[in-house]
Amino acid sequence: MTGLAIETATEHVELRVESDDGVVLAERSEDVGHGHTRRLTPLIRETLADASVAARDLAWIAADVGPGSFTGVRVGIATAAALAMVSRAQLLGASSLAALAHAAQAGRSLVVPLVPAGRREVYAGFFYTDRSGAARLFEGPCVGTVDVVLDRVAEARAVLGAVAVRFVGPGAARERESLERAWPGSADPPFRADGLSAADLSRAARLGGGPALGLPRADAPLEPAYVRTAQADSRARHRALAGTRYELRTMTNADVDAVVAIERRVFPDPWPASFFLSELRQPEMFARVAEREGRLAGYSLTWLGPEFGHLGNIAVAPEQRRRGVAGVLLDELLARAVATNVQSLALEVRVSNAAAQELYRNRGFRVAGLRRRYYRDDAEDALVMEWRPRPPS
Repeated sequence: MTGLAIETATEHVELRVESDDGVVLAERSEDVGHGHTRRLTPLIRETLADASVAARDLAWIAADVGPGSFTGVRVGIATAAALAMVSRAQLLGASSLAALAHAAQAGRSLVVPLVPAGRREVYAGFFYTDRSGAARLFEGPCVGTVDVVLDRVAEARAVLGAVAVRFVGPGAARERESLERAWPGSADPPFRADGLSAADLSRAARLGGGPALGLPRADAPLEPAYVRTAQADSRARHRALAGTRYELRTMTNADVDAVVAIERRVFPDPWPASFFLSELRQPEMFARVAEREGRLAGYSLTWLGPEFGHLGNIAVAPEQRRRGVAGVLLDELLARAVATNVQSLALEVRVSNAAAQELYRNRGFRVAGLRRRYYRDDAEDALVMEWRPRPPS
């Protein structure tokens, strides 16, 4: 059961060939700069030769899915996938942030792995640990300045209670002075200050546990976790969507079949048609659908009381994603909440659903709680997020 770990998420590349019981057969590392495309394949060939292992003998291959260097992540995943295809090895992956968090072994802490993102920014992950140091994901990652990260840390700690704060990774080493000033002792002793480790990647990728632990689903294709979309991609999408309009209207019983069809495609534990039909009869229900060219693109379901509301569900058909559908539905909901003097609007979102969390944050929602093992399908935690209207200026 020999395996190969390919760590390429930064300019510091590491490779590791090991047996299933963890015996290291060969290791190589090199600072490649921006030369991942040129150097990775020769390094893999040399490392396998050092271990006296043929590619066809590999049982598993693990790649770092990011965040980190866009080029490094893409080249690493593509190379691992191609090698796994020809060798018939199992393709595994873990994020750079999860690999750091699971290797840190910090007991009863909010563990915040940091990876440099350029422009004095860092990629940050957020995990909480038990007394043994076993880590679970607290919320999705972010990218920003140290001040942005420290704001998220304060928010998370208010939910988790009086736990220690531990910053790890090469980003923590770079920003050590600012982190120590905010949380004395939080970056000391340094952990992985010199770069990411193929050993950490190997351990995390084979850990299992899926999204609850901040790891990929076992049955999902390996995809890059960029956190920040490439600027060229953002500009192209913005141009393509310019002028796109969606019709918003009240959800009716006639929409339920189409709504449930989307529900089943989007959620692993979907609500049945009977639930929607029952809730549409409730006087406090604010249920909306978004249509484009006569086809249902998405929907939302919210209970709006006289003072408080709860967003139960917002979903978009997979082929309509990244086109602003959820944002349009959410903007209309918040406008309705303001107009009816709703003082607080809450929701639950999977801790691994970083895209949804950023959508909510961009509309003023903030983390307010954690429901542990909330989802029945995989025991993933739910992040509770809350919106309150801005006070009049």
